[in-house]
Amino acid sequence: RSTLFPYTTLFRSASSEQFGEDWKEKFVVCDNCSGTKNLTRDYYFKELYCSTLEKAELEISERYNKEAVAFQFDFLNDSLDKLPEGLKEALENNKPIIFFINPPYATAANGKADEHSKEGCAKTIVNEEMVKCGFGNGSRNLYAQFLYRIAKIKEQYNLTNVHIALFSPTLFLSGTSYKVFREYFCKEFSYNSGVQFKASHFADVADNWGISFSIWNGG
Repeated sequence: RSTLFPYTTLFRSASSEQFGEDWKEKFVVCDNCSGTKNLTRDYYFKELYCSTLEKAELEISERYNKEAVAFQFDFLNDSLDKLPEGLKEALENNKPIIFFINPPYATAANGKADEHSKEGCAKTIVNEEMVKCGFGNGSRNLYAQFLYRIAKIKEQYNLTNVHIALFSPTLFLSGTSYKVFREYFCKEFSYNSGVQFKASHFADVADNWGISFSIWNGG
């Protein structure tokens, strides 16, 4: 995934405004699609959990955020039983938590491919559950799957102080194929604040589509 500079500065400013200057000490922070830790590498967190699908990314980023619990985990397929004990305890004890994520944006191809399409990428356990629940084409995008599983975690653990700080495209807020998903997600999370900018502000990305950074509060 592309480098987020200088938008990590935007995240810091928005997060401090919404959660307080001490949010990195006050909240459990979980990046469940951390890659090489682009989002967190320049800062120290009191309780940080970073997971990624690829073992190689853990090895590449091992010099960053040494205070973090970094682990290999397939967020869209693996059982929560595989989570580190500290993170499971944080969820079970309803600790204040922020899911701080830049999930993959790929959508499974549907007849015609585009630059964001990837055949078969959406075939996950979370996708199967979303299809059974009637989310339709809204289940085909990976970032929607990440948001859905976070919402299900909120439900499972009855979390009352959970937030999402999210880099993503904006289509899930307006696209007709996301209508059912949007109704579900907005029952679990309320929009707090956000900003939209050209995707080309990320390194090596085309400028014909938009990216948003948004903050969502549980409830």
